[in-house]
Amino acid sequence: MGKSWDEIRELAVKYADENINSRGMNCSESVFEALIRSGAIDAPIDVSAVAFATGFGGGGGGVGYTCGALSSGILANGIVHGRKDPASSTNRMELKESLYKRYNNLVSDFVKVAGSGLCREIINEYPDGYRDGAVRPNCIRIVAAAAGIAVDYLKMSAEEAAKLEYDPAVVGIKNWI
Repeated sequence: MGKSWDEIRELAVKYADENINSRGMNCSESVFEALIRSGAIDAPIDVSAVAFATGFGGGGGGVGYTCGALSSGILANGIVHGRKDPASSTNRMELKESLYKRYNNLVSDFVKVAGSGLCREIINEYPDGYRDGAVRPNCIRIVAAAAGIAVDYLKMSAEEAAKLEYDPAVVGIKNWI
C-alpha cells in the first residue's frame, strides 16, 4: 500500500526543510526535490530532475521575482495537472475558467504564509536583504510551507480545482475576474 496524502505532505515538508537547511539546495531545488522524494510527483530523483528548478532560486537568478519555493510548487503541479497536449486545445478560455484556478489558489495560500509571492518583497524587508542572517530562518520556514502547500494542490482533483474561486488579492491582471 502506498503512502497517504497526509504522509506525503509530512515528508515533503520535512525533506524541504532538510534540503535548504543542510543539503545545500536553494529554495526552489529544496521544494522540487522534496516533492519528488516524498512521492508527491512521479519523477526520477536525479540531478537532471532537480536541475529544472535551479534557476528559479532567488526569484529567478537573484532577480527577486516569484519566490523559487513557490515556483517549484507551481512547476510540480504543472507536471501532474498541466495540459499534456496544449497545442491540440483550441479553447484558450479553458485555462482561465478551470486550470488556472489551481495555481491562483496555490499562490494565494503561499502569500498568506510568506507575506508576498515575490522574493524581493520577502527578503528586502530585512535591513541587509539576502545577506541578513535573520532572513534565513524566514526562508527556511517559507520553503517548508511551500512544499506542504504544493502537496495540498497536487492531491486536488481537476474537478475540485475547477470549483475554486479566484482570489482577487493575488490576481494582478486587469479584468481577469
